[in-house]
Amino acid sequence: MILFFPFTFLYLLLSVHQKGSVGICHIISPQILRTENKLLAVGNGRSSRGITFESPSVRNCVRKGKRNLIKEKKIGKRGKSENGLAKVQIMNNCRGESEKRWYAEEGGHPIDMANVSINHVNQIKGNNNQNNGVQKRRNNYMSSEEVRSSFINYFKKKDHTVVESASVIPYNDNTLLFTNAGMNQFKKIFLGNIDKNSDLGKLKRAVDTQKCIRAGGKHNDLDDVGKDVYHHTFFEMLGNWSFGDYFKEESIEYAWDLLTNIYKIDSNRLYVTYFGGDKDLASCPEDIETKKIWCKYIDEKRILPFGMKENFWEMAETGPCGPCSEIHYDRIGNRDASNLVNKDDPSVLEIWNIVFMQYNKDEKKNMNKLPFPCIDTGMGLERITSILQNVDSNYDTDLFQPIFKQIKDIFNYLPDYKGRINEEDQDRVDYAYRVISDHIRCVTIAINDGCLPSNEGRNYVIRRIIRRAVRVGKQVFKIKSNVLWFYKLVDSVCVILGNCFKDLKNKEKIDYIKSVIMQEEVLFNKTLEKGMDQFYKMVRKGQRSTNSVSSVEAGVNDVNYMLSRDSGSGRALFSGKDAFDLYTSYGFPVDLIEMMCEEMNVKLNIEEFNELFKKHQLISDTNNFKMTKFFDLPVEKAHELKNRYDICPTVDHHKYIWNNNEEKNDFKLNTCVQIIYDGSNFLNNISFTKEDKKKYALILRETNFYYENGGQIYDTGFIQNEDQMKFEVLNVQKMGDYVLHIGMLLQGNIKKNDLVQTVVDFERRKLVACNHTATHLLNFMIRKVLSEYVNKKNGLTSEDKLNGKVMNNENDTSNSHTTECSNGQYNTINGKVYNQNETNNSDSTIFKCEQKGSLVDDEKLRFDFSFFENINNELISKIEKEINDLINQELKVSVETMNLTESKKIKGIRAIFEEDYADKVNVVFIDNDVNKILHNLDVNYSYLCSIELCGGTHIANTKYIKNFIITSEESIGKGIYRISAVTNKKADEIEKKFNDIYVKYKHIFENPNEGKLTDVQNCKRILKEDKFLPYIKKNCILQELEKIEKNIIEKTKNMQKELFNKAIGIGKAYALEKKSDMLLDIKFFDDLNGNQKVLEKIVQSYCKTNKYLSYFFIIVDKSNTYCVFEVKDSLRNKNIQADLFMMQIMKSVEGHSGGSKNKAFGSTGKDKGMFLKKVVEQEIKKYH
Repeated sequence: MILFFPFTFLYLLLSVHQKGSVGICHIISPQILRTENKLLAVGNGRSSRGITFESPSVRNCVRKGKRNLIKEKKIGKRGKSENGLAKVQIMNNCRGESEKRWYAEEGGHPIDMANVSINHVNQIKGNNNQNNGVQKRRNNYMSSEEVRSSFINYFKKKDHTVVESASVIPYNDNTLLFTNAGMNQFKKIFLGNIDKNSDLGKLKRAVDTQKCIRAGGKHNDLDDVGKDVYHHTFFEMLGNWSFGDYFKEESIEYAWDLLTNIYKIDSNRLYVTYFGGDKDLASCPEDIETKKIWCKYIDEKRILPFGMKENFWEMAETGPCGPCSEIHYDRIGNRDASNLVNKDDPSVLEIWNIVFMQYNKDEKKNMNKLPFPCIDTGMGLERITSILQNVDSNYDTDLFQPIFKQIKDIFNYLPDYKGRINEEDQDRVDYAYRVISDHIRCVTIAINDGCLPSNEGRNYVIRRIIRRAVRVGKQVFKIKSNVLWFYKLVDSVCVILGNCFKDLKNKEKIDYIKSVIMQEEVLFNKTLEKGMDQFYKMVRKGQRSTNSVSSVEAGVNDVNYMLSRDSGSGRALFSGKDAFDLYTSYGFPVDLIEMMCEEMNVKLNIEEFNELFKKHQLISDTNNFKMTKFFDLPVEKAHELKNRYDICPTVDHHKYIWNNNEEKNDFKLNTCVQIIYDGSNFLNNISFTKEDKKKYALILRETNFYYENGGQIYDTGFIQNEDQMKFEVLNVQKMGDYVLHIGMLLQGNIKKNDLVQTVVDFERRKLVACNHTATHLLNFMIRKVLSEYVNKKNGLTSEDKLNGKVMNNENDTSNSHTTECSNGQYNTINGKVYNQNETNNSDSTIFKCEQKGSLVDDEKLRFDFSFFENINNELISKIEKEINDLINQELKVSVETMNLTESKKIKGIRAIFEEDYADKVNVVFIDNDVNKILHNLDVNYSYLCSIELCGGTHIANTKYIKNFIITSEESIGKGIYRISAVTNKKADEIEKKFNDIYVKYKHIFENPNEGKLTDVQNCKRILKEDKFLPYIKKNCILQELEKIEKNIIEKTKNMQKELFNKAIGIGKAYALEKKSDMLLDIKFFDDLNGNQKVLEKIVQSYCKTNKYLSYFFIIVDKSNTYCVFEVKDSLRNKNIQADLFMMQIMKSVEGHSGGSKNKAFGSTGKDKGMFLKKVVEQEIKKYH
């Protein structure tokens, strides 16, 4: 046995180099080590640890294989050679076995010899302290929290405002499935649609860490997660932003300074790209300016031009866009890796993208310069952390390792994570680790932000992600189907991310997230068993059809599809259609289906599946996530208004000047037309013609029309002047600084600068205002009634409420204004309202009920909210009753305008936390003593009255609402409820409509024992089909009708049973009567009220005893006469056919017949029984 010491290894290494032998080096990451001209070593994956040289001089000294390849006497944790140049480290690898890593020392820092070329070893030997561009192994390890906080702090010192991450559920943006980039929450700024008086509107510089999910829509990484070491469904995007402030020079300087001086990344490993022009985008020139700026910091050889695909960013087909510059990092170093940039090489990865938002692209692909250029940057936290922690992938960082550890703690039989991929990961264990850890991060964040698994939209995506993780765990880790485990991993995620996203430290929130996932696990376990059974049935069915393919006729009626054969492997092909059914019906991801197919030795027809999946995506995109606008004013058009046409922003505070009581509104605003817009171009004038049905938008200097905002519908009305011009306003929208009055010219003509008068439909406005104020009452009462319900279940008393043990969201810091990273708190903005005196006492959180959306128009109101328990009719009834009590109390509705900061001091104030509020806000109080509230800000009045931030229009007193009726309550998702209601005139209308229905069918309720089943069913149908009826009353009546219907059906069944028994007795008795010399037994059962079924019972009983004599029986019920004729032995030789005989008889009584030559049936009117009997008797005499 030959012992190898480190210096001996170096000597052999040098010998190999001198002899020109080729070495094969198995190391952590795929890499190529080169000498000056020759390939020295190749690394092919993490799992092969150790070094093997195919040189004769060392072959006998090295044991081949993938584990411990160097035979070395263990000399402790670290051993040192005599010359001090090389060290070997003995450590445990992922299989729990000892492992050696070779290092040389350079300047006191160890260097992984697997990452160093022989050339560099020679240089180290010659000069221990020389740094030749190889990055040292880092001693200044940075945790992910430190990476994040260093980024935030750096830009904070550069006068950037720290902005809290937006929810992963985009607010008021139907174009997105999830928030998938840092710029999403700033989109309004880029589009020029932001209120300049809001916090966001005032931003010049910003920095944030944004929660992002890419698991659907255009950016979808879901199916790639687990297969490699860098795809994720959830990630954090670090970003810095400039909105018309600094541009290219400063953004590049900041990025370079942060990476090289704060993060201390070796600048020799960095490469940058810029937009080098593109033939498909001829209107945008090469970005020479960016290249020149980069030349100040980096060798020109490492500044690389790319085209539109890599270095041009756009929000959509049209809109703000611009060239971008990416920064790439070479994990290996000491080489020219420029040819690997943007080549999907895992050793050279993009770490930062700087977008220079300077153009707006129109529909013709013309590039128009934006009024002010912006900077939009993005750097993935997971990726930069992997670099700063000197590990080979994101999954090796402290953002994932604690989750791996918890998985191992739950299932201690599992091997450790080794980071293997593809062929090396034969047992797919590392694949499963990656899938599960990624997916639990994603669903934890999504559920925390309001997603709940269901079968629609983004909630369906979350359901799929949970099911994919659970299924992979069962398939790979062999977890039993009755074991619930995935939800437990939420704890690790909350520990990892809780310091940044504070609501993940709230115990109630954590328990809520876990309960949602656990319920989904239970549901999926049931679905999974059904899905697996269905899969096996599909395979067996396909195999049967394959075996019978030579006999098409025999199986054509039984088999709907056939498993064909794969021409390459000869294996049966599993139908892509069936795979897609498993995907949509049971939530089976395609990689799981492929895995199951492999186990069954069949091959999935992936081409057919992909074709169906693409069609499905197109339908989903079209139906769920496309936003259509009535009118749009692109950002360059808004800029044109201001700078080319000198159009002033619309003054719109007049919308609050109106009589919001019972007095008549005759207020008309005199203003002037600034310009006319047709959706594409600005016009100076338009004239009425009968042929012109086009809609236009008028931009006025001032307006009192309310534009659509905050869930409240727009005003309608007219704009007119003294010259008989009349313009009907059909829609009002605000785009940036301008209010667009959209409608049609009814007569006359309009010119720029014309003096006009606005005529708002205030009667319609009043109905809208009633509904809006009622919505505030509903919001207040939902929380009040449901919190009392929950508190009662938990055994809490009124005294507990006063002592602060009951929380109605006021103490919830999940929507607070602060984001705390590892080094403290930062003042942040996101237009969110909170109470500065509130504390994060998670134990006090008992009740959780949040507004999820609302709609207010002139006919109805709609309110969506979260509540994770069942809501019964009793609760709905109580909500409705107590709202009407408040209406009858004639409470004053006060609107106080105050500074945003002042409004935050009102304890328990309600707000839509995703809204952007201006400096001046309206606070709506529904209470008779507002001064009491304003003078006692330390008292929480939210449990006693409604207090909300709101920019809508309201009536002056609750008495003008008159009546409040809930019309529906429904679940629109797991834990999300929707209540719809009406007020005022509409409430009176539906009350009357309900009363009319009740009067029409009241006989059913007055005499339930005598009611007709058809009347009951008709009444039920009318009530169910009409969506605008009082919900509580309707439900009460429906419940009563259900009872009556049940009783009628039961009574009918009993009567039918008695009738059947009587019929059987009659038939038997009549058959026993003596009937000598009869050809045909004719009987009219006129004393038995029965239908055809009763007649059949008589026949069956009769025929058991009398098998020879032919018969013609007649029976009558309340509406029809039925008869049956059967030819038996007595008429067999008379050449009579039953069907022809019955047809002839029925003609005489205008009836219908059918049957065969042996037996026939007939029916006619109810009063023709005796006549029919006489006709039959007369007719049969012909055969005697």
